[in-house]
Amino acid sequence: MSKHVCAGSLLALGLLAASTQAHASGDSGCDVQPGLQHRAYASCSDLVLVSPGNDTRLNMLLLLADRGRVQPAMTRNEAPSYGPPAPAAMLSWSALSAETGNDATKSNSDASTDSGNADSSSGRCVSNRGGADAFRQALQADGALAADERKLLADARAQIAAACGDPAKTAALLDGVLARMQGASGKAFAAYLMSAAVFYGPDPGAARPAFQSLSEVKQPWVREAATYMLARTDLNVAQLNAFGDYGNFDAEKVDQAALTRARDGMQRYLKSYPKGAYATSASGLMRRVEWLGGNDTAAANTYAAALAQPGNGAAYVDLLNEIDIRLLPTTQNGATKPLKTRDPLLLAVDDLWRMRLERKTDPKLYLPADELAAQQPVFSADPALFRYLQAAHAYHVQQQPAQVLKLLPASEPRKGMGYVDFSTQLLRLMAMDDLGQSGVREGLLKLLPVATRAYQRETLELALAIHDERHQSLGKVFAGDSQVRDPAIRRILLENIAGPELLQQQAANARVPAAERNVALFVLLYRNLLGGRYAEFNQWLSRVPADAKPQADSYQLLYPVPSLGVFRWAGNDKGYACPALSAITATLARTPDDAHAGLCVGEFLRLNGFDHIPLAAPNTQEREWRKTLSTSRQQLGTTPLLFPGNQHDRQSIYRRVMADANASSDDRAYALVRAIRCYAPSGSNDCGGDDVPTSERKRWFTTLKTSYKSSRWASSVEHYW
Repeated sequence: MSKHVCAGSLLALGLLAASTQAHASGDSGCDVQPGLQHRAYASCSDLVLVSPGNDTRLNMLLLLADRGRVQPAMTRNEAPSYGPPAPAAMLSWSALSAETGNDATKSNSDASTDSGNADSSSGRCVSNRGGADAFRQALQADGALAADERKLLADARAQIAAACGDPAKTAALLDGVLARMQGASGKAFAAYLMSAAVFYGPDPGAARPAFQSLSEVKQPWVREAATYMLARTDLNVAQLNAFGDYGNFDAEKVDQAALTRARDGMQRYLKSYPKGAYATSASGLMRRVEWLGGNDTAAANTYAAALAQPGNGAAYVDLLNEIDIRLLPTTQNGATKPLKTRDPLLLAVDDLWRMRLERKTDPKLYLPADELAAQQPVFSADPALFRYLQAAHAYHVQQQPAQVLKLLPASEPRKGMGYVDFSTQLLRLMAMDDLGQSGVREGLLKLLPVATRAYQRETLELALAIHDERHQSLGKVFAGDSQVRDPAIRRILLENIAGPELLQQQAANARVPAAERNVALFVLLYRNLLGGRYAEFNQWLSRVPADAKPQADSYQLLYPVPSLGVFRWAGNDKGYACPALSAITATLARTPDDAHAGLCVGEFLRLNGFDHIPLAAPNTQEREWRKTLSTSRQQLGTTPLLFPGNQHDRQSIYRRVMADANASSDDRAYALVRAIRCYAPSGSNDCGGDDVPTSERKRWFTTLKTSYKSSRWASSVEHYW
């Protein structure tokens, strides 16, 4: 349900493994939405503000952090090669996955399994290879084994690992091993190997009788491992036909009798070996048993118990991935229903998911206020979390900010506050801002010194920037004492909102980093050029070194750093000849309507890749989209541009020359050619501005071929698009 390629900051927790999730994530490419008001799922734009729009796993992680189960720490991801950097406050679960990997501890036996996967043949082989170490350790611990028996058994186990999934090969490897064992321990180990070889083959159920027998032998390791493997064998039989070739699950095809045996077997193992070598794996597979059986409440209870156990960050995140796949939401055979649990953490995360705007189309899932109110007893031990959930519902679902203030009375922020406390403080300020109340900026500044947990300060910087932008106080963001330090936030505002005075201030300010000065100068030059402020353009062009060169791989001209050298364009002597850009703008400063110079600005833009630069003036559709982002989502960088005058585009340049009676016939003909080619070859406008209907483009083509048929440009196009 989301996309990624987000750059910016990551939340390093010593974690994790991510996969495509039913509930939240699995990113493959996205645009960051730098805002706070995420009522729908906001791909790769998660926040440490507990929110319906967050990936559900991040919300769980924040609640776990408040309970002291994990300790989030801050790292920085490398800036992207292309595209704008994301504000440090914007997080992505998939980026977290790519950054740190999964170091969760697995059980070290044939019984070990990644309980987040389907435990198919390939999954069994993964645990097969991991179990070889435990087998060797058990051999070393058994003093009754002769040295030659120990070596023979260890070699056989290693060969089984290498040949996993090939029963004929493993049978041949084991042929004779059992016959060469003299003592009871050796025979038990050899029999276990033979049973394991069958388990790792295409019919794991065939190993059941042997494991049943081995669960009663005297050799302690074999007895424990066989007890566990007996239950795991039943689990594999239960699910053998329930998954399709593409992982699709069909609950009707679960073998319920085998599943019952697996449940009984796992419980028997955990009762006999509560701290056994495979207890962690057994608990994980019990979660799978309840999920396969469609026992929603029992499954939720097993996950709640797992979340309550101590563990490292990676182990917790591995568990959160599993919960996201299987439990949130409860989905089997296409039917989705609310979670049945009395665990406050799981219920809170499910409630937030049910507050998402996209749930509104399903009355069974969209969370009504009275249902939330009835959950109060579940949160009796955590009333602050319950109040926050009610306030989040009032804000995101009911869209009643006044109700938020009733639910969340003003309180003094505490240093080191947890994520729910932080979210409570920030949501209250957001509601105040929506109501037009004063004191919001002061409240954000008051939070800054006490917001010491990971990404809290970064989130407050984003909130401050959004507030100042929306209240026409952009200068405060760039004041000398500004608390908004995130370079990405400042860059978004310079590129999308800033007027000439602010751009000039930052371009000339030696106290700001060179990177920010260069951004301000690039934007200032671009907007002066496209806005017809040619004298100002020439003035600021002098700040670009005369020998500056365009960057060779500057795909978007702005990223990763502004290509200031492009403005030192030397002109073009092929095709439509143009002098250097500095000469073009000098002419336009004297004669703004000069058709040739205007077309040469178009040539500069066309030949240097400016058509799709993010600074380009939006067309009608894009303007409406920006307006929606600004009003409904309070997204950074979406209020109206403060740079005066119209920002032209190539298409408008051509149309102006076409209509200029004083322009030469050669210039008008070339303007027609370039205007027609704006739509080549797809028929979509590639030159900026609003689309022109096909009938108008046909008229351009007819005019070129008739009124300017003797022009050298008339034969350069054979049709219109």
